[in-house]
Amino acid sequence: MKKTIIAFAVLLSSGFHSFAQSADEVIVKHIEAMGGETALSKIKTLKMSGSIVAQGMEFPTSQTMVDNQGMRMDFSVMGMDCYVIVTQKDGWMYIPVQPGMDKVTAMPEEQLKQAKSKLNIRNMWLTDRSMIKKAEMDGKDTINSIPCLRLKVTDKAGFEQIAYFDESTYYLIRTEMNVQAGEESRDISVTFSNFEKQPDGVVIPMKRSDPMMGGEVVYKTVEINKAVPETIFKPEAPSKGNDGSGKAKQ
Repeated sequence: MKKTIIAFAVLLSSGFHSFAQSADEVIVKHIEAMGGETALSKIKTLKMSGSIVAQGMEFPTSQTMVDNQGMRMDFSVMGMDCYVIVTQKDGWMYIPVQPGMDKVTAMPEEQLKQAKSKLNIRNMWLTDRSMIKKAEMDGKDTINSIPCLRLKVTDKAGFEQIAYFDESTYYLIRTEMNVQAGEESRDISVTFSNFEKQPDGVVIPMKRSDPMMGGEVVYKTVEINKAVPETIFKPEAPSKGNDGSGKAKQ
């Protein structure tokens, strides 16, 4: 009986210890792991280039951001140049490989609202506490054999996501949320891996598995605080008299 009580006490103590830290403490440790508040706050522009790996093929892609101003994602599929642009005022898409998307199309209002919440560069990886309205511990889980702390996070725009942090490194390795895609909404999960420290001290996940991108995104280069021309956030109509490839003007 005595041994049973001791064993129960040890188990209870272990369980209490694992949940003793608050959600805020997990976020703070995550920010420290990603390079720290000072280094992260210095990121004003970011460009990541690489490829989308899907169905055994690679498609070049790049994502360019100016903090709290604009984001542009470029990718090429079957020789066709595509892009998605989001600014604080508007959102545009040109994806000629999809039916009905062979012209510059305004992003639906609800989709734009959700996309705008990610214009803060640090908010992509939950490293800006000012963008978080509420964070709550939501238990523990295992993702790809990695023990994780699970948090329910609500941002200032009211969007909620479940975030999984590696229990040993405090890197954000998975998010789950409901996203608006056109007139439909769907639950998606995005995973992050291949974390690499950059010369300025910040850590960037160089691999992302994202169903919205159609596969795994592998980044090969990262450019931080390089000049970004404002013109890249202005949608351009497809070139007139092109060769039929569907390429947009760059």
